[in-house]
Amino acid sequence: MLSLKAMACLALGASPALAIRAAAPPSLTREEDCWESVAAPDNLGTLSAIMTKSLGRQCRSEVQGLLVDLYTECTKIEGSSQEGCLKELFWWFFGYTATGYRDGLASKLAAAPHEAMLWAGFYEGEPRGLTQKALQRFSNMVDTSIVHPSSILGKVVQKNNDLLGCRGDIGALRPCCCVRGGTRLIDKGPIAGFWSGASRFFVHGMASKNQSSVVAVLNKGLDLDTEWSLQKSVFWNYELLQLEFEIGQNSDFRPQLLLVDLRGTCEDMTRLVMRRLTGDLEAVKTWLLRKPIICLDCLEGHCDLDEALAKRVRSCLGKDPPSCPRFEFCEV
Repeated sequence: MLSLKAMACLALGASPALAIRAAAPPSLTREEDCWESVAAPDNLGTLSAIMTKSLGRQCRSEVQGLLVDLYTECTKIEGSSQEGCLKELFWWFFGYTATGYRDGLASKLAAAPHEAMLWAGFYEGEPRGLTQKALQRFSNMVDTSIVHPSSILGKVVQKNNDLLGCRGDIGALRPCCCVRGGTRLIDKGPIAGFWSGASRFFVHGMASKNQSSVVAVLNKGLDLDTEWSLQKSVFWNYELLQLEFEIGQNSDFRPQLLLVDLRGTCEDMTRLVMRRLTGDLEAVKTWLLRKPIICLDCLEGHCDLDEALAKRVRSCLGKDPPSCPRFEFCEV
C-alpha cells in the first residue's frame, strides 16, 4: 500500500489523472499518511491522496475525478497558475472559505450565466419525473439558470455522479489533516468542505450580482427521520446558511425569497426556513420583515413545472406583483 509520500513521487512522473487513479489509498495507521500541515501540497497526486485517504471505493473514485476536473478547469482561468489552483482546491476541501477566498479562482467556476436558482430533490428516476432536465427547462421559463449544472462547477459535479457515492460514507466525515488546534473547527472532512465551499461560492455570486430575487424549487419532505429529508439537503445545510451570511455582510443584497414547494407543505416549509435563516443577525430579521417569503404550493395532480407555474413565479416577482402567498416573519 502506497503512502502519501510514495503517491506524491508517482504523481511527479505521470499525468495527475493517471497518478491519482492508479495509486492505492493510503493507510491511516502509517505516520507518513497523515498530512501534518495547513500548507497546500505541490502536486495533484498528493492533494488527492490527502482528500481521499479515508473514503470508500465509490466515494474515492468520484472525489478523485472531481479533483482532476476542477484542477483542469481552474488552470484554464486567465491569470491562474498550477500552484494557485492547488492552493485553492486544498483550502476549499479543507473547509476554509473566508471572504477574500470567495472572490478567488474557485468562485469563477461557480459563476452562473444568468440570475441563479437554487433547488433540492431532483434526480433521474424521480416518480413524478422531477429530474434535473425538467428543472432546467423550468428555470429557462423563469429566466434564471440553475447553478448546478449551469455553471462550470455544476457540470463538473454532475459529471462525477453528484458525489452520490459519498452518501453514508463514514470516511467522508473524517478530517482531511492531522493538524491539532483551531483547524479542527473547520476541517469537517472533504465532502462537507467541498459542499460548504461550493454553496458559498454559488450564493456569494448571487450577492455579488445583487440579485433582486432568489428562487428555490424544493422537492423534499420535512420529516427529519426520512433519508432524503429537507434537513439533510445541501440547500438546508449550506446554501441557506450562506444566504443568511450574505444578507448580514452585504447591505445592498435584499432579494425577494420565493420558494416553490413541490410537496405542498408551504406553511410548514416556510416556518422551518425562517428558523434556519434567523440566528442572531438583526439584518436578516429586518429583511424578512420587509420582504416576507413567498411560497407557492405545487402539489402533485394540481400543479407541474410548466409554463403556467413559471408565469405565476414571474408575476410574483414582477414590478406589480399580484396577491401572492406571503408568509410573515414573526419572532418567537
